[in-house]
Amino acid sequence: MKVAVVLKACCQTVCVRRHICGQLAACHSALQLHNERRPLYHSRKYSTSLAEQFKLATDSKQKQHLKTIFRTEETDPTKHTDVHEGLFYTVSSEDVKRLFQKSLPPIFNKQITTFQEACLMVREPALELFHYINHFNYNHPVPRFMLYGKRGSGKTMTLFHIIHHCAQKDWVIVHVPWPAFWLNHYKEVSVSAHSAHRVDLPYEASDWLQHFCTQNFDLLKDIKTTQTYKWTKRESAAEGTPLLELIDFGLNRVKFAADCVGALLREIRVQASDNKFRVLVAVECVNAFWKDTTIRTESRDFVPAEKLSLVHNFKKMLRSDWTNGIALCTVDVSINLLHERHTHTPHFLLGKKGFEFLDPFIPVLVPEYSDKEVFSCLEYYIDRKWIQNPKGKTDEGKKELIYLSDKNPHALNRMCAPW
Repeated sequence: MKVAVVLKACCQTVCVRRHICGQLAACHSALQLHNERRPLYHSRKYSTSLAEQFKLATDSKQKQHLKTIFRTEETDPTKHTDVHEGLFYTVSSEDVKRLFQKSLPPIFNKQITTFQEACLMVREPALELFHYINHFNYNHPVPRFMLYGKRGSGKTMTLFHIIHHCAQKDWVIVHVPWPAFWLNHYKEVSVSAHSAHRVDLPYEASDWLQHFCTQNFDLLKDIKTTQTYKWTKRESAAEGTPLLELIDFGLNRVKFAADCVGALLREIRVQASDNKFRVLVAVECVNAFWKDTTIRTESRDFVPAEKLSLVHNFKKMLRSDWTNGIALCTVDVSINLLHERHTHTPHFLLGKKGFEFLDPFIPVLVPEYSDKEVFSCLEYYIDRKWIQNPKGKTDEGKKELIYLSDKNPHALNRMCAPW
């Protein structure tokens, strides 16, 4: 009888073990599929939410440590990992002047003046792109990434985070802040001296040369041209001319600024392919490249943006016929007509021509704030006195702001202004 009881108990134990092993195998398989679909840095699990951390900190009367919840002391973007996700990091005033002085959105520029500091949030899309940047084989053709999302979701801020990351690694930055302005905010129009079928915007080209020089001044000192460039019968840039002299010529002779942009971009592609440096091509609102300008031809037709010399030259940077670089673009609905804004997907915004030109590319969604990010943002606004009403600092007030803004970063910023 005792032997039968023991055998029965052993059988039950074996069945239980088999059941547990089967569950573990299923969980392991599901975890593998989850990790295959998402980057490696998503494997970390947070034990408590940010809201719970706020509550614990308040209950224990440790309000002096609240800053560590929404702010990180790690200011080097090359060291940002999933540990810093949802936290703000401070960008030094020197980096702001060097990298973003002429490209900051007006709202963020005012925010820097109001808060007396420039802070960016470490978000999931930026961490995903860091993973790609750190693991890509740069002997392959230039990969193209596309940031997309609803208006105000933070695409431009994510792009700035990537620019800051690559600048810290001494990459050459080719940043096109907002080419949509070229469509109808130009100062002067002229026929291209290089090609009669294209149109020059000399002052806009000169402004971009100044922006490029400011961002990459220290890196351009030792880079020289690999061929001779002729501007007129008497004026030319001989082989071996420093790129800084080429830029100075475009700034001093605005008439040839667009041609200098073309020569400069060609040198960057050629020398990057020779492994002399790495390049980040960052274009905001790239769908503007396939829109119409307000410039009219003699037959009163609108000139398409593709015929602008600047657009023509920057589209060459987005091709996959060179190496040792990365192309990162954003698409935006704001330049579309009101009846053409019902979706924010790249396929719709780029149109047939734009999509076929950039295909294949890797789309990266920039969503609205997560729960962790929105609580972090609200605490940052409270710390910076952007929210001063006592009701806005309560749990109920925070819930109301989150509900009204729908966790949209831009809407949340505007919603908190009256508080």
